[in-house]
Amino acid sequence: MKGYRKREEKEKELYVGVDMHKTSWHVTALSEGEELFSGGIPPTWHALGRLLDRYREYRIHVVYEAGYFGFWLYDEVIAYGAQCTVTPPSLIPMEYGNRVKTDPRDSRKLAYLLAKGMLKEVWVPSQEERYHRQVARRRRQLIRDRVRTQSRIKAELRFYGIDLPAPVGKWTRIYMENLKRFRFKDRWMQESFDRLLENYAF
Repeated sequence: MKGYRKREEKEKELYVGVDMHKTSWHVTALSEGEELFSGGIPPTWHALGRLLDRYREYRIHVVYEAGYFGFWLYDEVIAYGAQCTVTPPSLIPMEYGNRVKTDPRDSRKLAYLLAKGMLKEVWVPSQEERYHRQVARRRRQLIRDRVRTQSRIKAELRFYGIDLPAPVGKWTRIYMENLKRFRFKDRWMQESFDRLLENYAF
């Protein structure tokens, strides 16, 4: 009977909702409709892992919202041996007439909806795919930065009535050399302009 009871206990499901913030996380753990834990913890995997250790006899399911914190927590939960759902905030079912948001309420709602099977999941890319996507994202950011720097340089020239027509698109080496040869009469203005050119060249 003891062995049977032990196997039966391990069949219990634990649903853990994590409402993540920069300075703290609020966690709610539910099992069979009963709230076993609800409270704040430090915003680290170590703190969450210690909490999950209390419930090793359960099959653990964790959920948190996709967004600012990426997928590193998903990796930790999966490596721990639990299941993890990353859910899109825009698709979480809303409670009509209840627009008050609090951390305890949000984590409780996540745990409850996970237990009911009412949450959508986002696709979680592999670590390599995440790195490659970030490299592509960084390239787009740098291109936007370059365009903004071009606009600042052109605005500077326009402000001082300097007519130096720029080529369309990426500036040519010859045009950059002409910009570098240009000299303002004020030393500090020249220093400022040179920093802009260095920023564009970078």
